[in-house]
Amino acid sequence: MTTGKAPVLNIENLSKDYAKTRALSNINMVLDSPGVYGFLGPNGAGKTTTFKLICALLKPSQGRILIGGKDVQKDKKSALSRVGVQFDSPAFYPYLTGSENLKLITKWSRTTESTDIEKLLTFAGLREAESKKVKEYSWGMKQRLGLVSALTGSPKLVLLDEPTNGLDPAGIAHVREFLPRLAHEEGRTLFLASHRLEEVEQVCDKIIIINKGVIVASGKPSELSRGKVIELVLDDTYLAIKLLKKHTEVNVITTLSDNKIQLIEPGPEIEEINAILSKHSIVVKEINQKRESLESVFLRLTKGGTDES
Repeated sequence: MTTGKAPVLNIENLSKDYAKTRALSNINMVLDSPGVYGFLGPNGAGKTTTFKLICALLKPSQGRILIGGKDVQKDKKSALSRVGVQFDSPAFYPYLTGSENLKLITKWSRTTESTDIEKLLTFAGLREAESKKVKEYSWGMKQRLGLVSALTGSPKLVLLDEPTNGLDPAGIAHVREFLPRLAHEEGRTLFLASHRLEEVEQVCDKIIIINKGVIVASGKPSELSRGKVIELVLDDTYLAIKLLKKHTEVNVITTLSDNKIQLIEPGPEIEEINAILSKHSIVVKEINQKRESLESVFLRLTKGGTDES
């Protein structure tokens, strides 16, 4: 018998088909505590489809989504009553001010104290522009207003789709500092889809990686890494990969660029690698041993590089 509080978000065996295309295939995930959860994947991997299914903008082909124990399809109003959302391109009434737009949003959705709106506008650096019409806002200001609109009403679950898109470096740094504090100090669960690997690595407690509609990994950033890797900068990556496959027990070789490859959990030592390549006249310009980065994890799991294993 299951006891205790229901998870903030529970996705069970979720699939979504479009005509002959399967966008999501039997995905499962549980966000069961306050924190920042990163959602990573290449374009077309299924991130936006997942967000739209959570918001009941799409119907699943299979499976179900529970928010606070409430089924999104069967009890939509209750399930979504404590959800905040910011999609990539937030839309507002252009002839109303930022403050007026937020008051309308809170009136339609949930009760919010005016001091909450003022606090969030201050955080977003929009307090001085709260009386300015949205049509006069820059793209970055609209993005920040979209983030504020998702946070009004103290939602327990907040979906953020590329929340720093269009922000200048100062705005990005501000958001990165605020999101973890918001999650942990106010007990909110933030589900953040982003292409910025550095952003995700800095702010997220847990990362979920999706590729071609399938969850391929999840865990803390440190848990997703395979540990130490070897990176080589050389003049012939194609021949180097062939030789290392043939003469060593290396597990995975990933092409990072035209002249850089990475060996994940390599069997051979650096000296052996260098000797093999030098014997075949391959110029090794640089060779380093380091801990696997989130970028490397992402490329490996989504086949963003050349997986030779």
